[in-house]
Amino acid sequence: MKVFYDRDADLSALRPKRIAIIGFGSQGHAHALNLRDSGMDVRVGLRKGSPTWEKAAKQGLRVLDTAAAAAEADIIMMLVPDEMASDIYKAEIAPHLSKGKYLAFGHGFNIHFKFIEPPADGTFS
Repeated sequence: MKVFYDRDADLSALRPKRIAIIGFGSQGHAHALNLRDSGMDVRVGLRKGSPTWEKAAKQGLRVLDTAAAAAEADIIMMLVPDEMASDIYKAEIAPHLSKGKYLAFGHGFNIHFKFIEPPADGTFS
């Protein structure tokens, strides 16, 4: 087994990118802080009135509503509960996908069962 360390990572591909972490639960929290601490340009996308908005802001993260975070990001990482992901994607992420953007998911339930169907032609990536 090979073990990788921070010194093994080349972050140069991520440095010029604007990264949106959608959600700030256990996964979103960890991703956002790790990326921020690694020197990346991170913003957190949350729904207005989210109880985690203030938590993210207190961590020094830039917090925007989900659609605004998706609109300005080059990389969008969906880390919301499965039961909410489809509605969030359709209303707030899909309208902001464009050529050159990268869309990622923390888990594939919604993709596998086709609750979320990103553009098949890949025009956004």
